[in-house]
Amino acid sequence: MSEFTAKRKEAPTDAVVNNKKPKPEARREQRQTKMERKAHDRNFDMISEAKRIWEKLRRSDIKRDEQKQLMDEIMAVITGRVQEVIFKHDASRMIQTCLKKGNSDQRRQIAEELKGKYLELSKSMYGKFIVIKALEYCHWMRDSILAEFRGHIRKLIRHKEASNVIESFYSQYSTSAQRQELLSEFYGPEMTLFNHGGGAKSLDELLEKLPEKKDSILKYMGEMLDGCMDKGTVVNSIVHKALLQYLVLTDDKGRENVLGHIKENLQDIVHTREGARVAMLCLTYATPKDRKTIIKAFKPFLSKIACDEQGYIVLLRLLDVTDDTVLITKAVLGELSKNAKELFANKFGRRFFLYILAGRNTRYLSPETVQELKAGDAIRTSKKDPQQRSLELLKASSPLLIKMVADNAGTLMREKLSSQVVHEIMLHADGDKTAAINSILELAAEPIENENHIIVDRFANRIIKAMIKADTAEESNDKALAPLEFAPKLLEVIQPHLGYFATNFGSFVVVALAEEPSTKKDVRKALKPHKKEIEAAAEKNSGAKLLVELLAAK
Repeated sequence: MSEFTAKRKEAPTDAVVNNKKPKPEARREQRQTKMERKAHDRNFDMISEAKRIWEKLRRSDIKRDEQKQLMDEIMAVITGRVQEVIFKHDASRMIQTCLKKGNSDQRRQIAEELKGKYLELSKSMYGKFIVIKALEYCHWMRDSILAEFRGHIRKLIRHKEASNVIESFYSQYSTSAQRQELLSEFYGPEMTLFNHGGGAKSLDELLEKLPEKKDSILKYMGEMLDGCMDKGTVVNSIVHKALLQYLVLTDDKGRENVLGHIKENLQDIVHTREGARVAMLCLTYATPKDRKTIIKAFKPFLSKIACDEQGYIVLLRLLDVTDDTVLITKAVLGELSKNAKELFANKFGRRFFLYILAGRNTRYLSPETVQELKAGDAIRTSKKDPQQRSLELLKASSPLLIKMVADNAGTLMREKLSSQVVHEIMLHADGDKTAAINSILELAAEPIENENHIIVDRFANRIIKAMIKADTAEESNDKALAPLEFAPKLLEVIQPHLGYFATNFGSFVVVALAEEPSTKKDVRKALKPHKKEIEAAAEKNSGAKLLVELLAAK
């Protein structure tokens, strides 16, 4: 071992150990040094006094009278000096609290003192929150704040801090006219709607009045949107609106450029209406290779997208335009099936599965959504016939969906929204449903004393009634894709308790069996000994009343 190494390993001397201060003492000295440094700030005394009051004011449990008194005290301290402290972290929080808890005169006084500083504040890590509070609580100042932003939106929307202010202004606190003015700065410095747009109130109206400016506007929009996508501010709804307008109006080269920037980040924008429409257009115009990239990016977020009020329609569009049904089945359906029980019970999450099973059925999709999906058909770039694609998807996904019912029939059939998916699976899935039917029959065979028996459950018995009638139904929505032959099997299971079910919530299941050609003779014969009980129940039970009429008919 060298002499140098040996020296390094020697224990510290007593002098070194004795010079090391205890931790509490060292911390006290650090705090003292920090306070001395702050004391050199000419606003130190004012901030300290305001902070003392603010510590009480910010509490949520103070009474109204005390809050009013504290606001008067803090306003006496900060009035005339607001601009001097707004960029400091602790002082910024005090101003935010004053804007939140002050009366209209106090808010107005603070907002007036901030005039001329809103642009600078919006770029500050702490100051941006003051601007957002001013927008929220001082509605009379919004035009004034917008005036300070005018001409700077291009830089602000790409700024890490300021983009949050612009987004809050646009999405939460602006009027229609203010939103249009914010958006107009995407069209170019000479094209602001209210100053040089000839009175236009939208981009379409602007281009109608000034058609010769279309190319220059689109060029400017493209450059500005490139900056937003590169800077990561594409998550903001104002950018989604501008992107949608650009994609609709630009040429193939412009769309290709946008897609190149955003194809791996579409999952970040599908939570807004305009963002979802942008994603739908990107999927429509994408090449098969690009769609594969988009699906890969979507994969970790598929369940979240499926349950989103706006996002689910993007997945429906994905089904419409992707020719590779094997990819859809494995990468999308396979991933969603991991959370199928939760998705079946979700208002929006179930629609992905229902779209595969029932298509554009207005029983599950609004007419507006159906029209929007139809509008996309006109610009579809995929090569496969839509009907062939739908059949392939149905065939590929059916085994997995049928297995879901076979394994979870009791839970899924008794839940309101899930029961609708089970209904469509049992009628319109393509494949062997024996296992699923047997699971349902096992539930029907359970003791009638069981609480919420499947025959009397308000949601489950609708499925059973539909399955009974599915083989002879005339409407395509109600007719099974292949014969189920369910009615005779069910009758065999519940016949010993037919009279019991005829007098309670299971009566409509019994009515369906009594009307079905394959079982009506045996059902009516089995019900005759229970005629008196059924007649007694008919006073309050509509199903029992129908049974009385059926039994009376020849």
